[in-house]
Amino acid sequence: MRVTEAGEEVYARAAPLLAALRDVAADAKSATPEVWGTLRVSAPYESGWLHLSPALARLLKTYPDLRVEIDESRGVPDLIEQGYDVAFVRTTTQLPGSSMVSKRVVAMERAFYASASLCKARGLPQAPQDLEAWPALAEPDDQYWEFCQDGKEVVRISVQPRIRTSNAEIRVRAAIDGLGVARIASSFVEDYVKRGDLVRVLPAFSSSPSKIYALTPARRLMPAKVRALLNAVGSADE
Repeated sequence: MRVTEAGEEVYARAAPLLAALRDVAADAKSATPEVWGTLRVSAPYESGWLHLSPALARLLKTYPDLRVEIDESRGVPDLIEQGYDVAFVRTTTQLPGSSMVSKRVVAMERAFYASASLCKARGLPQAPQDLEAWPALAEPDDQYWEFCQDGKEVVRISVQPRIRTSNAEIRVRAAIDGLGVARIASSFVEDYVKRGDLVRVLPAFSSSPSKIYALTPARRLMPAKVRALLNAVGSADE
């Protein structure tokens, strides 16, 4: 089936009117100060587990009439088309231009971790360049790793990944199994380090932080349930 030329013209003229009608309805819902209804959230696994879950626990205890639906997503969803109230997006750079409103809610420090057995077999690295010969457990877009001191990049190395995956849990498990060195958010592996499953290599260095942004549709008024969630997430990281 194909839309006729007349149909395309009708759609072009009606689409702005329908968008304006959605804005009117959204503003009407946003005007109420009560926190209730269903809050639809999109979030990647790591940020959901580390930061969203504790905030949601406090939020739901405070507002018994609120319900939450969470979808796992690693990309930037279409909030309007997919019906999300807020999306949490993880990036190490800047967000692409968008009609959405963005707010950075946390920056997670990343560092380098490997198993004790791998460190024993290869010897502890003394400089970042030593890791160039190590198998890397990297994210899909990783071509190099930055090494920072006092918040400033001092060196970067190219990586030869043995495994590429955006799933942090897979990279952590592979590091524990001695398959390579991984660059991971420190808060994500804190328990593994305490148990001795992982060792932080080159502890004098960190890497560029992983930033979590909250995206909301661009509208004049923010719904009370969204504002309450962002306040809860923000207070969790203070």
